[in-house]
This record gives sequence, structure tokens and C-alpha cells, in this order.
Amino acid sequence: MVQGNSMKEGEDYEDAFAPVPHATSGRIIISLAAANNLELHSCDLSQAFIQADKLDEGVNGRIFIRPQQGAIEDEDIVYEACKPQYGIPSSARALHITLSKWFKAQGFTTAGFEDSVWVREAGGQYAHRLVVSAHIDDTLMACESLDTLQVFKREFLTRFEGTDEGEVTTYLGCELISDRVQRTILFRQAVYAKKILQLYGAWDKPSVKTLLEAGVDLSKADSPEVADPVLHRRYRGITGHISFLVTMTRCDLAFAYAELSKFVQCPGPVHLTAAECVLQFLSGSYEDGITYSDPGPRNRNRLAGW
Repeated sequence: MVQGNSMKEGEDYEDAFAPVPHATSGRIIISLAAANNLELHSCDLSQAFIQADKLDEGVNGRIFIRPQQGAIEDEDIVYEACKPQYGIPSSARALHITLSKWFKAQGFTTAGFEDSVWVREAGGQYAHRLVVSAHIDDTLMACESLDTLQVFKREFLTRFEGTDEGEVTTYLGCELISDRVQRTILFRQAVYAKKILQLYGAWDKPSVKTLLEAGVDLSKADSPEVADPVLHRRYRGITGHISFLVTMTRCDLAFAYAELSKFVQCPGPVHLTAAECVLQFLSGSYEDGITYSDPGPRNRNRLAGW
């Protein structure tokens, strides 16, 4: 791995930004798959960054590196990174640019403001509409026809080395449980939630039915002048883990998370008690998630809300 921490923006690389799909976009694709009974598959790229085209940056378009630790150094030998490497800040951007060029050559266009979601209308070698999102090296593909999807995956894995993961069962650490007969998809984070509860010792504690205790009004007045470091670390950890649940599948935790996040800088015992109350609520509902279903022909492709 290249030690990219020693590289300077503007000298060794131009930009490190690489767009990824919003969580909302992933949920929209999953909801469309449930409503329209679409095939939902994924492919995983192997050593994704080194499959990207090299960017014209660094010293005259070249990035030089030191030999790895333990290698025999020779002052007459200069090492150059011929491909984007793990550790180079701009590698993710290089992969995104490479993917974008390939998708455009295949007739795909980006979906609105999402630069990492591509759509290909039916035509040519693809008999049905395709929707593909790419979160760095993890892809999510939706199509009405399995045959069309297989044709696309063959083309995709011919250009990029990777594995065909088949029907999606996990997406960004979340579980997808599909019922093709009932046309439903349960999108949840049960495994992640269980790990959180075990990490903070809440797995064996009794669950509660409310996120925050009735009558508790969290206030800055409950914050000490200097936070206890152990309490502070625990509070920040709990709040940070809850944020990923809220982002992906647990909108029911959003209000409690918003309240807790106000005191991350300097929490007190009252705030930690409130955070642990959220964990106790989670222990009784860790298997909950979002169930997407077919709303019927009239509302099948109408966005109602999140």
C-alpha cells in the first residue's frame, strides 16, 4: 500500500473526491425492484483501484514511490506507480472516472444528480432497461429480465475483473431478504445492530418500548465543563453507531439521534443515560427494518416519501 498520507494535494494529486450513491438512491432502487419484481444482483470488483486508468497527475503525470519495507534498495532504481494504488488519495476518483467512461461507451446515462447511478434504456444487446449503482467497488444492478442482466454482467466482468455475486443478499452491510412471490424486500441491519448491542453491553439488558424516557429534557446545562474521557468516548461511540442505522434503515431512530448528537462535544451522565436508553429500545427491535412491497399498478413508480 502506498503511504498516501505523505502526498500533498495540488502537487502529487489534484483531487481525491469520488462520488458515491446517496443512501436514498440505494433505497429507491430496492423499492423499484420490489414494486416491479425486478432482478436485483451485484458484482464485486477484485483489487478495484488497480483496474482503473491512470490519472494525469503527480510529477509530469507520474507518481514515484519508495520501495516497500524489506525490499533491497538500489540507488539506480526508481519506482513508479503505473496504476492507481491503495493509499493514493486519488485512486477512488480514478476508478469512478474509469467506470463512467465505460458505462457511457455502453450507452448508459447518469440518473439525475447521481453521478454513480447509471441507467441504460432498452435497445441493442440489452433488451430491457438496466439500472446500475456503484459504491466504489460494490455494484447494485436492477433489471426486469435475468437474461439481459446476465448479458450485462458478462460485458462488465470482461472489462473489470471481479466476481458475480448473484442475487443481492447484502448491500453496504445491510441485509436484503426478498420474497419474489409476495413481491416484498425487507431491508434491515440486524447483524450490525446486534454487534452494537454486544459492543456496549446492552445485548442482555431488558428492552424498553420508548426511545427516550418520558419527561427527560436533554439540555446543555447537563454538560460538564470538561467531559469525562471514558464517558465521552462511550457516548461518541454509541451516537456514531446509531447514525449509520438512521442513515440506512432505521428512520424511527432519527429524532433520538438528532437529540443525542447535540451533545457529542461534551456529554454528561444524563446524556449517556439517554443514549443507553436508545440501545435498550434497539435490543427489542434490532431485527426491524424497511419492508418494500408492490403498491399496485397505479402507484408502482410514484415516489411517496422516505
